[in-house]
Parts: sequence; structure tokens; C-alpha cells
Amino acid sequence: FKRVPGKANYCNSKYISVLFNQNRNALKRDYLVFIRCGTEHQLIDDGRGRNFDIALNLYSDYMDKDKMLYEYLFVGGINKLNAAYQFINNDLMNRYKGFIFLDDDLEISYTHLSGFLQYCTNNNMTYAQPRLTQDSYYSYNYLLNKSCEGWRPVDMVEVMCPFFSTEALKLVSRTFNLSYSTWGLMHIWPNLLETAPAVVDEFKIKHTRPHCSDGSFYKYMKEI
Repeated sequence: FKRVPGKANYCNSKYISVLFNQNRNALKRDYLVFIRCGTEHQLIDDGRGRNFDIALNLYSDYMDKDKMLYEYLFVGGINKLNAAYQFINNDLMNRYKGFIFLDDDLEISYTHLSGFLQYCTNNNMTYAQPRLTQDSYYSYNYLLNKSCEGWRPVDMVEVMCPFFSTEALKLVSRTFNLSYSTWGLMHIWPNLLETAPAVVDEFKIKHTRPHCSDGSFYKYMKEI
């Protein structure tokens, strides 16, 4: 990896570069949604408002940024969690009640995501994810929809969309810099938090692409 983000269409790098940071006097929302994305992501603005701010972490420097809604914009980092490790400071920890870390191939509306985040707070959840739709690409069938209400404890939730309360994130964020691929960390988090994560069946998210990709990042993973 390059030490700093380049100007090509592949911006994985050792360090991040912040392009935009919202004014501290801006409208205060309760949650931060962190999305690592290339030319697009699949968080859907359904016109009903949101209770979260958006931090876009670009791995490609091509994006029609003027048409994207965000409060924070930055490029680089080896992967999603490594970039978050560099970006989330004490000010952000103190600003938000919770954080969710999304891949760019996860489809969910503002309404569903806002509802999920508030549900986690209302039910004192420290570590969770929405359930996957039946038409999602998946690795673990227990993450698929089991019902349309409630929640259930599981052994782990996937690294593609974990939610952490702020207090939980303070404990697990020290692991964010330990893995080149991010895979494997989800086995560590339940032990650090000493609690089982949850799948919230009342709110759904769709994984739109298979895990195995032929992109630059996966080619690099194969090389090492």
C-alpha cells in the first residue's frame, strides 16, 4: 500500500486524508454511519429524514461528490476498520450514542437504518446488526430473516455491518488496526465485550454482491 492516498482510482493507503469535516455547530444527530465506498453506496434516501450523520471513506477518488449526502468525507486507509481507527477521535466518540460500519454493497433505507439504530439504544444493545433479507448473498444462514419482529442473540455478526454503542466501540476499536482484510475480528469482539451480539429481525438490510470479488483489494489480499 502507498503511505498516503493517490490520485488514481485505487486509494487504499496506509494513512487517511480528510477532505471535509462538518461544522461542529451543525445539526446534532445521535449516530454516525461509516461507509467505505467507491463510486457509489446503497444507503437509500427515502425522504423521511435520518437520525444519523454520514461519514464516507472513499477507496476510489472518482465520485460525484456534489450529489452525495455526507457530513464527513475522507479517503484512504488499508480497509474500512483501519480507516475508522484513524478517523474516529475522542470528539466523535463523545458526540454520538452509537456507530455502524457499512460496506458499500449493503442496501438499506434511511427509515430502516434510523429505526434500527434507535431500537438498539432503546434495548440497551451494545453490539448488533440488522437481519439479512432472504435474497441477500450470505455466509451464515442464521443472519437471514427469522421473523419480522424482535431480536435474538447470535454467536457473531459480520464485519460488513456491525453496530456498536459508544461504550462498546471504546473497547473494540483498538482491534480495528489488527487485520489487513478485517475478517476474523468479529470472532474477537464478543469476547472483548463479554456479551453475545444480536440480530435485530425487525429491520432488514440486503447484501447485494457475493463476498468473493475480483477487485483490487481482494487481489492484494490473495498476493499476501
